[in-house]
Amino acid sequence: MKWFRPVFRRCLPAVLALTFVAAGLPGCSAIPSSPTPDPSGNNTPVTLRVFQVQSVNGHRAVLLRLSRIPSLVRDSSSSHPGRITVEAWGPIGDRNLPEKTLPQSDALITAVRVSRDDGQLKVVLDFPGDDPPLYDVHQMADWIMIRFPSLS
Repeated sequence: MKWFRPVFRRCLPAVLALTFVAAGLPGCSAIPSSPTPDPSGNNTPVTLRVFQVQSVNGHRAVLLRLSRIPSLVRDSSSSHPGRITVEAWGPIGDRNLPEKTLPQSDALITAVRVSRDDGQLKVVLDFPGDDPPLYDVHQMADWIMIRFPSLS
């Protein structure tokens, strides 16, 4: 036991120092903070997560994946130039999003523009002709499908 006392005396300051440092580390003695709001909660605004152009059941379709299920979906079309507009509503969120044009590689669609204003997400599809193609819109939870029965 004679060897224990000198080793203990030499190590005691280091052990005490580590004890005080560990007690002061964040999270060890601090009261946990309240959790931050979940970004996928009920107050999250509707945003566009995924834009795809695919063939579905032998027809061309645009698939829009949203950040949440919208409270309302409406669509309209216009001519000169041919255009289809899909609007999806949800909570307002903390800010509006200015219109931006998505990169487009599909020959049937000349431009895709997306914006959000006061809880209204707007997706505009521009087409090369004066009139938009025939289409129908289907909402499936947080997906919106714009199907073109005449295009294959």
